[in-house]
Amino acid sequence: MIRRGFFTLWLLAAPVAAAAGEPAMPADATRAFEMAYAASFYEFDACGDGISGRNYRRALSEKVAHCPFPADVKQRFVQRAAAQRLKSAQAMAKLIEDNGGLPVRLDGMSRTCREQSETPEYQAIRARLDDFASGKIAADRVVPGACDAVEISP
Repeated sequence: MIRRGFFTLWLLAAPVAAAAGEPAMPADATRAFEMAYAASFYEFDACGDGISGRNYRRALSEKVAHCPFPADVKQRFVQRAAAQRLKSAQAMAKLIEDNGGLPVRLDGMSRTCREQSETPEYQAIRARLDDFASGKIAADRVVPGACDAVEISP
């Protein structure tokens, strides 16, 4: 289990069978993608930028689909992403209920959501996500890391 703010990502370790003659794919081969997927709710949606959050998660999903993971590893990512969407929707509903709306500053943030969204880094991410959403760039430009990256961030 990984916690970031009020979102939790449950990483399930299930063995992955390898085809004859191929090395076994690690059970956590998509872990970095799953962590980035979960963190996106905190980084985008909880600060009121749900459109960018959805676009980022779509780019992550497309990147996983194009990585050379076996079909069962890709399917497990899809299942975990669906479970994370449900958990995050529940967390967002609770956050809104507890605060009477989205908070101005999330736990663990040194800036307010508005201050964060005004940074050049965030604006660059947002521009890439807008270009991705309009079809101007591919998912690899939004998620440029390697398929075996240990950490992925926008």
